[in-house]
Amino acid sequence: MDESGSSSIVDNQGFDRISNLPEALIHHILSFLDMRCVVQTCVLSKRWRYVWPSVSNLVFRGDAFGERGVKQLKKFRKFVDKVLMLRGLNDIHKFHLHWGNCRTDKIINEHLNAWVLVALRCNVQDLSIQIEGDGNRRYDLQLRFPESLFNSQSLSKLVLEMTCNYESQVILPESIDLPRLKFMSLSSFFVEDGGSMNKLISSCPILESLILSDIWIEDGYDMNVNIESHELKHLEIINNIDMLVWSHYNMAKIIKLSTPNLESFICKDYMLQEYCLENVSSLVTADIEIFKEGTYDAFENSELEISEEEKEILYPKRMMEFIKAFRNVQKMTVSSPEFLQVLAGAPDFIEGRFPQFCNLRCLQLTTWFTRRCLATVTTLLKSCPCVESLYLTSAKWNFIADKDDGAVELSVSCITPHLKRIEIIEVEGCDAEVKFLGLLLMITPVLEEMVLFLDTSSSAETAGSPDRLKLAKNLSVKLRSLPRASPSLAMIVFLQRRCIWKTWSETVEEV
Repeated sequence: MDESGSSSIVDNQGFDRISNLPEALIHHILSFLDMRCVVQTCVLSKRWRYVWPSVSNLVFRGDAFGERGVKQLKKFRKFVDKVLMLRGLNDIHKFHLHWGNCRTDKIINEHLNAWVLVALRCNVQDLSIQIEGDGNRRYDLQLRFPESLFNSQSLSKLVLEMTCNYESQVILPESIDLPRLKFMSLSSFFVEDGGSMNKLISSCPILESLILSDIWIEDGYDMNVNIESHELKHLEIINNIDMLVWSHYNMAKIIKLSTPNLESFICKDYMLQEYCLENVSSLVTADIEIFKEGTYDAFENSELEISEEEKEILYPKRMMEFIKAFRNVQKMTVSSPEFLQVLAGAPDFIEGRFPQFCNLRCLQLTTWFTRRCLATVTTLLKSCPCVESLYLTSAKWNFIADKDDGAVELSVSCITPHLKRIEIIEVEGCDAEVKFLGLLLMITPVLEEMVLFLDTSSSAETAGSPDRLKLAKNLSVKLRSLPRASPSLAMIVFLQRRCIWKTWSETVEEV
């Protein structure tokens, strides 16, 4: 190809506009591409021949080399080796590696550690390693990264993810010191004990964001995880018991948080997991999705094994202590109806000792319209005197999950003086829903808008059927007849994302 470049980078006057961009801007554009595409730009012109070796953002993806197999692996390994050799020791800002179809730890360790060492010598700041096994088989993968990885003086972001390797172990060194690390995400592997995980977290003095997803601990060792950090602002803990298929690995026995500056907390876990939230006083947002776990072989003969009778007593108390820690939040999301259902059985709930959430402005809940779930929802509203927005998702009631007969008993016992907007999706128009809507209308004197979406999961054909249109009309009639405390309320009902009717005070407009 001649020096003027190809037609793709030359305008109508024959001027190579892209090649004449500032080098920093060209590097920024190339940072969004896989390294194989970046290297291929060398054929564009003489100038581009020397651009890629100075690129500081390196993204390597095995799937860029065709379908999975031995040939793909060989091509990928050879390509990474050659790129790192030819670019020399120029500084690396970002080094991301996605390695799929890895079948043995020998293949991985033979090359991965060499690549990591090169990145560390080049003062890498953002390091992400994602290793994906063969989805059709399970492998015993053991990774021992270079000790210098956990003692890097340049690293500010670290991601280690072992996707589809159900028995992956990362061996952490005794010496750990990551003075500049601000973001760490660990996913889908186990460690020998809680102590090694605690040491890793405590060795990151300025850590601001931490994500722990499916991190397991070997049974019989120290199984407590302590997250103590003064600088931590964002924390995600995500556990999926379905990934736990070997009985000699388990979730942590207790997860303790002492994070006085934590602002955002996402927790997707099981009630079996015990939390001790010692200090989360600065929390602004909390996103909770906690379920009852089923029966899993992994818990047999484990220290965490609990009988169903014990769960009936323990879980309500545990969930109450959990939610008490969020007194200062401004936005709270509860995505598990089971959490609301179980919470209603806590002694403190029954005896009226529910925490107050005086700073809460936005409340998002996924709920069943059962007696206990709605008791929790109404109690939450009573405990949030400053709430301005309420978003509800009506979930399908699982009769197996609980013996609640679904009978709803509600009473108007408080006013929510600041609630201005209510949005409810997956509305079916059952009596429990209408009764609850009537309660909301009675206790919201400044409510400005109530938006209802009727069972939006249905297909467009079902949504437009005569039966569903009749359901929508019947619901609109019921809603119009309900008394309301707000004189300026706008109510809007949508059917399959299409507006069915609106009403402002007593004026009704059919759409």
